[in-house]
Amino acid sequence: MLYQPILSHENSLAVVLENLGDFPIHKHYEIEILYCAKGSYKVIINNEPHLLTEGMLAFIPCLVPHETVKTNEESLQLLIEAGPLFLGNYFDIISFSELESFIFDLNESSCGKNILPLLEEIIEQKSGFQPNELIIKGNVTKIFGLFLNEISYSEAENQIKENTKIKNIEKALDLIHHSYSEQITVDIAAQVAGYGKSNFCKIFKNTTGVTFHQYLNNYRIERSKFFLRHTDMSVFEVGEMVGFNDSKTFCRVFKEFVGTTPKSFAKNKNTLKD
Repeated sequence: MLYQPILSHENSLAVVLENLGDFPIHKHYEIEILYCAKGSYKVIINNEPHLLTEGMLAFIPCLVPHETVKTNEESLQLLIEAGPLFLGNYFDIISFSELESFIFDLNESSCGKNILPLLEEIIEQKSGFQPNELIIKGNVTKIFGLFLNEISYSEAENQIKENTKIKNIEKALDLIHHSYSEQITVDIAAQVAGYGKSNFCKIFKNTTGVTFHQYLNNYRIERSKFFLRHTDMSVFEVGEMVGFNDSKTFCRVFKEFVGTTPKSFAKNKNTLKD
């Protein structure tokens, strides 16, 4: 499963209006709101499929696995990603509280009918030539405030304690994303996250779903695929670029993840899609 960092430390909110395509199973720290403005769109949350039609919304809390599937060419979705920098102390309460359902039909509840005009105004702003970011941010704040009135606080207190662990693991993930070409060890990552090695490995796997080395190798291989597709670098140069000590190890790990050798992958790059 892919762990997808979405928002940088400088950005606290992302709002996108477009016909979204397929996206494989992943999870991220930010809270996600996915609103179907037109047509239909399939979202799979915790392995449970849901078809969103016009007026329906998916609310996906922090680190809940999900994937999306495009259902038609005419659909339009509004995607909102909000992290703790935007929501402040309310981030933990909203994200770790118990929801009766991830899916909301905004036409069927009083809360939804209050949220609907806020979403429509955001869509109007995003469709314009010069969107008013203050209006967009203000409406997103109101939307989360309305959700806050609907959620149960029963599980939040215990889950918030786990939030600190997740934030520390993000430090190790940032290390991988920015320094994957260097010789990163578990000991170094554990030190960055502020844990002992054994405790770090356990928390890392609970957070990401994979071991530290699996995540590191997967990230390196994904970067290597980019270099093999878009440059004329040799297999040796690419392997070295993404942090492998020798070509033999690089080729073995690449085949393990991709199912073919780097050389074969590079030969077929003209037929591969990004």
